[in-house]
This record gives sequence, C-alpha cells and structure tokens, in this order.
Amino acid sequence: MAMALDLDEWVTNSNECFHINLYRRTDENGAQRILDDSFNPSFTYTVIEENETIAGYKNPSIELDFRANDLKPKLKISFDQELDLKKISPDLNQVDLSPELFRNHLPPSIDDATDATNADWKPPGERMTAFSLHGKQYEIWKASMTDAAARRIWTNMKILVLLFIEGATTEGLDDEETFNRWSLYLLYEVTPLADTALSPYTLAGFSTTYRCWIFPTFQIARVTKQIPSPPGSSNGDAGKYTPPRLTQDPDSFLVNEKLDPLETPSRERISQFLILPPYQGQSLGSRLYDTIFQELVSKPFIYEIPVEDPSEAFDAMRDYSDITYLRTLPAFQNLSIASNLSPESLRKDSPIPRDQILGNGKDLEELRHESKIVTRQFYRMIELHLLSTIPPNNRNRARITRKAKSSNEDDRKYYFWRLALKHRIYIQNADALDQMEDSAERVEKLESAVDSQQEEFEERLEGLEKRQSLAADDAAVPAAGARRKRKRAVVVEDDEDDEWEDLDEVSVASSKRMKS
Repeated sequence: MAMALDLDEWVTNSNECFHINLYRRTDENGAQRILDDSFNPSFTYTVIEENETIAGYKNPSIELDFRANDLKPKLKISFDQELDLKKISPDLNQVDLSPELFRNHLPPSIDDATDATNADWKPPGERMTAFSLHGKQYEIWKASMTDAAARRIWTNMKILVLLFIEGATTEGLDDEETFNRWSLYLLYEVTPLADTALSPYTLAGFSTTYRCWIFPTFQIARVTKQIPSPPGSSNGDAGKYTPPRLTQDPDSFLVNEKLDPLETPSRERISQFLILPPYQGQSLGSRLYDTIFQELVSKPFIYEIPVEDPSEAFDAMRDYSDITYLRTLPAFQNLSIASNLSPESLRKDSPIPRDQILGNGKDLEELRHESKIVTRQFYRMIELHLLSTIPPNNRNRARITRKAKSSNEDDRKYYFWRLALKHRIYIQNADALDQMEDSAERVEKLESAVDSQQEEFEERLEGLEKRQSLAADDAAVPAAGARRKRKRAVVVEDDEDDEWEDLDEVSVASSKRMKS
C-alpha cells in the first residue's frame, strides 16, 4: 500500500528560500560574494506567486546576486526534487521554478559592459555629494534616464523595487518619451580594495524622481519665479506687471527665446526609494533623501516635492529630515502658538481659527511655498515643532479642563494646539465621523485620534534628540540591529483615487479608519 503524500514537505515560503547578495569579479574571471550573509526579500507576491509560496519542489533555492557597482544580476535556481502537482489535482497551482519565472523582471542575457568592473569605472551622471559615516566613505550620484548607462543600471536592479517596496510598480520608467523627466539617484559605498584593478563602488541604495508639469496659475507662476510678485504701492493697489518682451525671427516668425519644458512650473515626485537591507539602520536613507530634497528645493521652477505612496517607515525618516530642514529657516524658528484668542473666534458656531492658532500672525502658506513641502506634511511639521515649544508637563488633557480660560499660558497654548490638531484630523476623517450617530462616540473617537497623533509626535521629538546626539559624535558606531530588514508597509493616507500625497488641499478621508 502506497504511503500518503505529505504536501507540506513540498511547500516553501518564497521569501525564505530567496537569497540576495552582491558580488565582484575575481582575477580568475569568476565572482566573489561581498556580504558574509545573504539577505531575503520582503515581498515576492509580484515576482513569484500571490501567496508567496513555492509548491511542488523540495528544498528550492533562489540565489540572485548583483554585481556591486552596476548591479548586473546573476541568477541560480536549484531544488532537490520536483513533483507534478497537476497529476494530483488540476486545481493545485504550481509555479515554473526556472529562469523563465524572472523573464519580465530581469534584463535579457547581456555581455559585460566593457570596463564595468575596472578601477576607473564611475557611476553615470554627476556626483552630488560625498561624505563619511561610521568610518566609511559614501557618494551620491544623479543621472537622467536619458543616459544609457543609468538605464542599464535601472534595468539591472528594478526587480529590487518589487522585492522590497510593498505595492510598488516599475511601470512608466520604460517610456522613451518620458526619459528626460525621470532622474536616478545612486548611493554608493566607496571601499578601498586590495585589488586596485576592481571598481571600489558598491551600491547601498537608490531613488527615482519624476518631474510633472503643472498648470501655471498666477499664484504658482509667482511662487516658481516665472513672474515676479507685483510690488505693493503706497495706496494698497497692486503694482502693474510688465511681462518680458519676446522677439521673433522676421522670416519664420518663430519666437527666438528658447523655452526648456523641464524648467517650467513643476512638481518633482520622489517615486521609488530603497536602501538595501545591509545598509539600513545607519541614517543613509536620510542622507539620500536630504541630498534629493536640497537639490530640488533650490530650483525656483519646482513648486512642490511630493512623495508617491509613502510608507510608515519612510514617513518617519522624512519627518526627521523635514523638521531639521525647516528649523534652519528663520521664519519657521519664530513660529509660536497663540496664547489668547478673541471670544468671537471661540464661539461654538465659529470655525476653528487653525491658521491663527498655528501661525499667530505669520503667513504659513508663504512659508510652505518657500519650503516646497506638500500641504499635509508641512502642517504636520508645524504641529510637531509647536508641540516641542510646550513644556512636557503641560502636555496633558487633565490640565486643560478650563480650556481657553486657564490662568496658565502654557496650558492655554496646549489647549489651542489640540484644537488645531483636532480640526485637521476631523477634516481628514469627516466622512467616517459623520456616519456615527452617537455624538459622544464621535467626540471620543476624535479625542483618541488626537492623543495618538500627539504620542507619535512625542516619539519623533525623542528620536530627533537621539539623532542629533549621534550626529554630534563623529566616532559613532553603527546602531545594533543595523542589518534588520525594514518592510515598507503601505498606509493609505489620502483619497483612494489619488496615488500621490495630497497636493494642494487637505483631502477629506473616505476611509472609516481614523487618520492622523
């Protein structure tokens, strides 16, 4: 009598049997792995199978190695035995564990790019910055996707986007008509090698950005310096604006002045962003983000810098970078919470004076346009910064029972701060809150969301202090657990039909989950 077949022996988690490493060419024209321990992908449902399982094989193994400098991939697939599941049941799903499985995600077989591994090999594009961190040297390079070498590197490594960024896609980066709008940022560790014939560059992370044209309203045109802001006159009337004079060719009647479409009012969207797992936990993501942001914020024609579908982990990293940048701006440093408001603005039938509470007489939108940070992120950073100006002992709901009538100025500031935060969270979750028939439940839900956001802000402030302390110590060593995998879990923060962050207005949430 035949023994019953144990199918569990033939099912393997595709993340666990998938091993990734980096390699360099050896003198014998072979390949030597760089990392002592390979690392596993976070997600394989896009590349292998929806349930992230490999069925019908015993001890399957997928080894995907990338050449350290240009990410040329090498793929090796092996298994001990194969079982044809279709003979057991036609309903069983079995992937074809062969190189064909990766055909749409890896480049076709290509010859080594000449001198790709030589000592004089350089990344494509221009070097943006070089820095040392934890005793290692790093460089960040930027290249347009019109550069064939940059496209070759992207083609080699684009599978990493699918393996480590949940919900990511690589669509759009293969369209020749938009190559000039895509930029590729490459973060490299530069390691001195005993073999001086090899390239010292090892990729540690990368990001892509996409420049999107926006319609130049008068406000956008003024913010992006396409037209000057009209000077005010003594009687309060706006001054007259005289547009620049254009000239024409007398024969063709074409305008002589050349217009670069890439320098018209635009948003530059940070799209794919990844630090390889062996390099995570070392503040390299912040270095890459800061380099990208500082370059874009300096371009007058860039109106805003949104991020495509940011994860919780990315949001935390960006919070630290954005608040650090904003605190270098004198106008942001001078912000303060209003400690007194007029009785009329505090009436129950009056709208919450959010701008008056947070701006306290300052033009917050002008400051936002200067920083080029999108609306939701900018006002979150204002809330975070202003919370830090309130003494910790005063950040307690029990102290604000008298609300605006409290005799303690810091208690009044904390009450007004919560009022402004409550207004933002309500606007984002209006649909879900309005569906609650019990008003007491609605109030408690809103208060709970405010408490949760305050707790997150206080965690950010503590983390910021730790980061500043580490940055001040040039001899700081890598934090423990630096090799820990970071999964980019996607959290929907805006309207379901918008794949970007909010761009102009705070969106009204359609989800029933409270957003903060």
